[in-house]
Amino acid sequence: CKMDLQEVNITPDKPLLQDKHSNESEDNVVECTYTAAGNHYSTKLHVVVQGNRSLGHSIVTFHDVGLNSVSNFGALMNSEAMEPVAHKYCVYHINAPGQEEHARTLPSGHPYPTMENLSDMVPKIFQEFGIKSAICLGSGAGANVFLRFAFKNPSMVEGLIAVNPTISTVGNLSWIGEKITNWTTPFSDQIMNYYFTKSEVELQNHELLDTHRIHFKKFMNEENVINFMKSYERRSDINITRSPDPQQVDKTTLKCQTLILVGDLSPFVDEAVEVNSRLNVKKTTFLKMADAGGMILEEQIFNVAEAITYFLQGLGHIPGVMMTRLARSRTISNSSTGSADGDHKRIRTLSGGSANMDFSPKTEVVIC
Repeated sequence: CKMDLQEVNITPDKPLLQDKHSNESEDNVVECTYTAAGNHYSTKLHVVVQGNRSLGHSIVTFHDVGLNSVSNFGALMNSEAMEPVAHKYCVYHINAPGQEEHARTLPSGHPYPTMENLSDMVPKIFQEFGIKSAICLGSGAGANVFLRFAFKNPSMVEGLIAVNPTISTVGNLSWIGEKITNWTTPFSDQIMNYYFTKSEVELQNHELLDTHRIHFKKFMNEENVINFMKSYERRSDINITRSPDPQQVDKTTLKCQTLILVGDLSPFVDEAVEVNSRLNVKKTTFLKMADAGGMILEEQIFNVAEAITYFLQGLGHIPGVMMTRLARSRTISNSSTGSADGDHKRIRTLSGGSANMDFSPKTEVVIC
């Protein structure tokens, strides 16, 4: 369906994401219209702005199902490891309709926007905040939205960071259908099944599972999240392919530099591999981190932050002096923790440390 997007109202609200690097953190409500089955509907997107808007570069995030800007990106963005990025970027966190904390139930009878609908809303967000181009950071469903957006709007995407991305319909890769189509299963269990495999539940510390189970029950609107999940389940295939003809490759796949992140225990490994197979081999880095599952942004905060920072350095955004500071911080962190678990994960995940990380334009699979 053709989308007709129109701003109705933008109003500041209370901060959802506390930013320790800046006093500026605000929640804006952007109201858009969209068309489904020939009918017009209105929906609200909460956009949390974290940082100083006068900074030269922008990062725009989009979360996964069952999460929002706080629970998906808060720990990462407010971590010490992300300070080199926090000082250089203003971050705009897009919340899908009804996914902000303590959200009201969306109007009944209104179909939830499709993944394609949501991707067509992103340019309006850019327009309203004066963003000409940005780094897009998407997780799960958010990565799917940004893949669509980047393909249709190449000039607006300087780089794409896709965490646990998918590109096919459920008909081709039916993991989500197997996980969440049984709507008689308790809501929190559906979410846990979405993010964690059986082996993960047995291996991971229960604190992570319990924390997210409590978050889902306490802060998220169950009906809204289920509608978002159903929309993701019904997603269409993204018409992106890697052409064998070098002269045609930029016409059939993404033009931007792309970093794909996935954990080796993640339920999304196969989907991430397929995404990688459809992108330009010269512009894509595939990074699979050891000892991490579906919650990679929390399980491997330092390593994810390091990978992102090196990716941004490859784009010319982060100066070398900041990277030196990051490496020094990493050394101090490893020395001070002294934990076998922390050191083991950091060394194995990145093949011996940041010195071996090469984010020049090429596809690189790191399996440790």
